[in-house]
Amino acid sequence: MGAGNGVSVMSGYRDRSNFDPYATSRYGRPLRPFNWVQWAGVAFVVIGLALDVLYFAGRLGWNRSPVNGPIVALAPIFLGISLVNTRREVVADPAPELASARKRWMLIVLAICFAVLGAAIAIDFKGA
Repeated sequence: MGAGNGVSVMSGYRDRSNFDPYATSRYGRPLRPFNWVQWAGVAFVVIGLALDVLYFAGRLGWNRSPVNGPIVALAPIFLGISLVNTRREVVADPAPELASARKRWMLIVLAICFAVLGAAIAIDFKGA
């Protein structure tokens, strides 16, 4: 059934005109109520924030800090945020006709960011 009798196994696959391999859904806020994975993410965020509070309390001389720097807290915070965002609402695009305007504004913002970064690099290399 397929290759031997001339019938394509994937018949109809390319017949759809609305198929877009790069189409993505727009996502809203994390779904509620949280499941156990999202609650584990909340716990990781709280652990990371607690490490930051302990570090800064140690810098103020209130206690002996168990960590050497605030960078230690980034890993649990990023992991926690990723876990919380595992389930998100799918939001319908409110204005698909404004997609080109959104892309244009994104390019403008990126151009400004690269210009500021380029100026900072030029100033740093100049030694000013």
